[in-house]
Amino acid sequence: MPTQKELAFAKECLVKCIGYLPKFIDNKTNISLDNILSQAMKKALPKVQQNNKGVLNYDNLSILYNAKRKVPFLSAYNIDGTDKPKQSPRPPFQPDPRIPLSVQLDKPFYDLRTDITEFEIGHMASNNEMGRGKNGIIKAFQTFHFTNSVPQAEKLNAGLWKGLESYVIREAATVKNNKRICVFTGPVLTNKDPGYVKDPKFKIPLLFFKVVVFLSPKGLFSTAFLMSHEKKLIEDNMFAKKPPIRRVRGLMEEVGFFTDFPYRKIFQVNIPFLEKQTGLHLSWSGVKQIVVPREIKLVEKIKGIKDAAGAKEAIRRGIAPIMRTTAADVTPVELATNNYLLDMILP
Repeated sequence: MPTQKELAFAKECLVKCIGYLPKFIDNKTNISLDNILSQAMKKALPKVQQNNKGVLNYDNLSILYNAKRKVPFLSAYNIDGTDKPKQSPRPPFQPDPRIPLSVQLDKPFYDLRTDITEFEIGHMASNNEMGRGKNGIIKAFQTFHFTNSVPQAEKLNAGLWKGLESYVIREAATVKNNKRICVFTGPVLTNKDPGYVKDPKFKIPLLFFKVVVFLSPKGLFSTAFLMSHEKKLIEDNMFAKKPPIRRVRGLMEEVGFFTDFPYRKIFQVNIPFLEKQTGLHLSWSGVKQIVVPREIKLVEKIKGIKDAAGAKEAIRRGIAPIMRTTAADVTPVELATNNYLLDMILP
C-alpha cells in the first residue's frame, strides 16, 4: 500500500486532484480563477497532462504556472480555520511529473552556490497553511513541488513572509461567522526583473503578494499584502546587473477589517494597485475590497516594503516613520511593542 508521501507526488494521483474550490467560502459566490490571467499570460501556461486549461491542480490548491519564467503566476488555495493542523515531516522539493522538467526550477538551480544559503525555496502556498483537516498530510506534502515555489531571500522566507502566513492561518481560525478563506499568492513578475548573477537568464522576482478573501458580518471582503526581498538581494550581490530605480506615484486610501497584522501599514495595499503591478485580475463580483489608508504615499510604502527585506535594525529604523507621521510620534510603549514583535517575526 502506498504511503501518503508517495500518494502526494505520484502522477496517477495528481491528475485526479480537483484543486482550488471557487465556491469554498459560502457555497455560492464564485471566486473563480478563469479571468485572473490576461490572454497574453495564458500563453505562458504549460501543457499539463490531463488538464486542457493548463492548470496544475492539487488538493484544495491550484497553480497557474508561468512556464517561461519557471515560477507560478500564483497559487490559489482554500483554508478552513476549523480544520486541525496535521504534523508532517518536510520532504525534499520535487518536480511535478505532469509538465516538462525543463520548465521547472530544480535542486541544481538552488545549488549553484554552496558557500552560502543564497536562496531558499520559497513556498507560495505553505505546508503549514495546507497541512490541515482531512488529507492534511498529503496536502502539506503536495506544497513541496517546485511549481509551488519561488526563490526567496532567507530573511524574507523565514521571517516576515512566514509571519504573514501564520497571521493568515490565525485569521482564518478566528473569523466569527465563517472560518473559510481563499488565498491567492505569488510573485510580482515584470519585464524589468533583474537577472540572477549565477544564471542571468533567470529573472528574479522582487516582490511577493497575498490576497485573502473572507466572509465577515458585513459581507464578503478581500485584502492584499505586498512584500519584497530586494534590499537583501542587493546586499548579497545577487543580481547580474543593478536593477533600475522604480518610481511609484499616487496615494493610498481607509481600512476596515484585517487590521491587526503588526505591519499592515507597510505591507497592506489596495487591490487595484496590486492589479496594476502584476497585470492580474484579482477582483470578483460580490466581493468588496478593503481600502487601505490614504495617509501613506505609495513611494513611502514601497520604500518601507523594500527596506523591510534587509537587516533587522534597518527594519526597526524604517518602521517608525511609516507607522506614524514622524518617528517622534511613536511612544516608548509602541516602540517596545514593535521591537518585541520584530523579535518574534524575524529570525
